[in-house]
Amino acid sequence: MSVSMNINEELNGIELYFTSKPDQNVLSNLKSNGFRWSSFKKCWYTKQSEKAFNIANSLIGNIKEDIKEVKEIVKKAASKNVMSLWEATQWTELEINTDQDCKQIAKEIRTHIRKQFPQCKFSVTVPYYGKINFDIKSSPFEEGSVYLNAILNYCKNLLNAYQVCYDAGDSYSDIPASYNFYGWADVAWDYKQTEVTEQIKNEMADFDTNLAEFEKAEEEKKHQEFLQWQQEQELKNAEYQKQQEEENKQIENIYNSIETVELNENKQYFVIGSEFAHLNKNNTLDQYKEEISKGEFNLENVKITKEIHFNNKEALDNFSNMLLNDFDFLNNTGGSFTDDNRINSMTDYYNMDEYERNTVQWNRNGVAIYFEGKLQFVVDAQCYNYARYVGLTDNAKIEKSITVNQILNNEEITELKLQADQLEDISVNVIEELNIMETWENESWNEYKEAFKNKLKQYKIKLTKEIIQQIEIESLKVAMYKVLTEVDGIQDQFENASIEQGEKVTLFYISDWGSIVTNRITFDSVTNSKYAQYDNAVKLTFTPQNKRKLHYQYFHSTLLVFKGWHSLPDTVLNHVEVSNGMVTTRSKYHSCDDKQYDEILNYFEQQGIKAIVNTYKPTF
Repeated sequence: MSVSMNINEELNGIELYFTSKPDQNVLSNLKSNGFRWSSFKKCWYTKQSEKAFNIANSLIGNIKEDIKEVKEIVKKAASKNVMSLWEATQWTELEINTDQDCKQIAKEIRTHIRKQFPQCKFSVTVPYYGKINFDIKSSPFEEGSVYLNAILNYCKNLLNAYQVCYDAGDSYSDIPASYNFYGWADVAWDYKQTEVTEQIKNEMADFDTNLAEFEKAEEEKKHQEFLQWQQEQELKNAEYQKQQEEENKQIENIYNSIETVELNENKQYFVIGSEFAHLNKNNTLDQYKEEISKGEFNLENVKITKEIHFNNKEALDNFSNMLLNDFDFLNNTGGSFTDDNRINSMTDYYNMDEYERNTVQWNRNGVAIYFEGKLQFVVDAQCYNYARYVGLTDNAKIEKSITVNQILNNEEITELKLQADQLEDISVNVIEELNIMETWENESWNEYKEAFKNKLKQYKIKLTKEIIQQIEIESLKVAMYKVLTEVDGIQDQFENASIEQGEKVTLFYISDWGSIVTNRITFDSVTNSKYAQYDNAVKLTFTPQNKRKLHYQYFHSTLLVFKGWHSLPDTVLNHVEVSNGMVTTRSKYHSCDDKQYDEILNYFEQQGIKAIVNTYKPTF
C-alpha cells in the first residue's frame, strides 16, 4: 500500500490518496485526528494544520520537506486570507441576491459567517418557511464582551442585508409589516466559551488597540462636528438677529401706517362669499392666493366688526407677508357664530346629530383690511393675536345684513320657549321638594332624574330636543340633554321588565354585520353577568321560534325588547319600489346606523306598543 498527499490551496486542505484500503489501525488514526473520507474524490481529507501534516508525514515515507518546512507551509496557509478580529467585525455592504428562498439565503449566510469568523461556531437554520434562526453557539470570547458583541453586531447586519420589507404595515390598525423572511441574530441560550489560545489573546489585544484608536478618532470627529455646528449657529444667530431687526422695522412701519376703526352694532356689515383656503395658517397672502387659484377654498360670510386702514403700500405688503406675527389690533377679534334660532349655546350644537349640524349656517366675525379705501382681504383671528384665517375678497360682495333660513318659525319658537319655561319651573319644584339644591347635579342626580320624569308624566309633557334648545339656564340645559339621552343599565331594565318564564318577546339589535336582527323568542331566564370587558351585561336564556332546545346569548349594549312576537315590515327600514312587476328593496341607512332604532320605536309607538327594555334612549 502506498500513500500520496495533495495540498488543496483553494480549500485550505490536505488530501491523502491510498492505492488500497488502509488497515483498521490507520483508519482509526485518521478518524481520531479529524480526517474524513470523500466518496467523491476517493481520498481522506482535513484542514491544513501542523498536526495534520505530522499525521501525513507518519504515513508517507517519501516526504522531502522536513518538519520546519511543513510548519512554514502551515503558517503560510493559516495566514492566507485571514483577517484580524477587528477587520472581520467591520461591516461593509455586500453584493447579495435577495431574490432567493430562505434555505438558499441561510446557506449563503452560513458559508460567509464561518469564513469571516473561523474561531466561532454558528447555527443558521430554517425551522420553517419564512423564518431564519441565526445563533452564535460558541467562541473563545466571554459572553457580553466587546469582542462577542462586535461579532453579534456583524451577524445582525448580515442578516438585515438579506431581509427585504415588502410592506411597512400600519401600527395604528395592528397590520404587521411584511418581509421576505423573519428572524434575528443572537447569542444562543446555551452559548459556550471555548479555550482562549495565545493567538486569540493576541487578536483581542489587537482589537483593543484598534477600538481605542477608533474611539479616539470618533471623539475627534464629534469635536470637529461640534466646532462646525457652533460656527454655523453663530452665523445663523447673526442672520436671525439681522432678520429680527429688519422685522421690527417693518412692524413699526405697520403700526405707524394704519388707522383702526371699531364698528358698533349699527355700523357692522357682511362680506358675502369670502374665499377661505383649505390650507390655512399661512404666513403670506401669496400662499393663500396660490391655494385658492387651485380651487381649494370655501365660500364663507364674514361679519366685519373692525376695520384696519393702511395708508402705506409698503406697510400693507409687510403685513401681507407677516400674517403669523402677533399684532395688538387683531386681539379679541374673529370667531364663528350662527343666528340659527335652534342654537342658544354650543351645548345645543354638540347635541345635534350629523344631519341637524349640516343644516346650521355658520358665519365668521372678522377684521377688514383696507388700502386707499379699497377692501384687500378679511382676517378671522379666532380671538388670537395673529391672522389665523384669511379670506380673499376679489369676488365677494358687501351687504349690510344677511338672510338666515330658519328651520323653526317664530310661532314655533314662541311655543317652545313657553314649554322651556315650564321645564324650568318643574325642575325648581323637584329640587325644592327633594331639598337637593347643592347635590341635584351630582350625588342626588338619579333621585332628581326619576322625580323629574314622574313630573313630566304627571303634566303629560314630552321632553324633546327642540324644547331643551330654548332653555336659557345652561346648567339646566345640560341636565335636560342628559335626561333625554341617559338610559338605565341593561341589568336594571331587565329587572324592572318583569318578564315571566314562558312569555313570548321580540328582540331587536344590530348584529356584528351592521344590520338589524329581529329575534322572536320564548323567555326562560335572565341573569346578570360579566361578558368580556363589560361588567354590566346579561345572560339571556330562551327558546328561539321554531326551536325546541334552550339557547343563550349575552347582551351588553343597545337592545330593544317588546312583549309578544312581532314582525317588522320591510318599509320600516327600507325603500321598497315596485316597477314592472319587480320589487326593489333598498336600505334607508348605512350599516350600524343607530337611527334604525328610531324607526323601530316610531313604528311600534304608532301602534301603541312600548318597549319593555330600551337601552337605546329614554322615551317620554
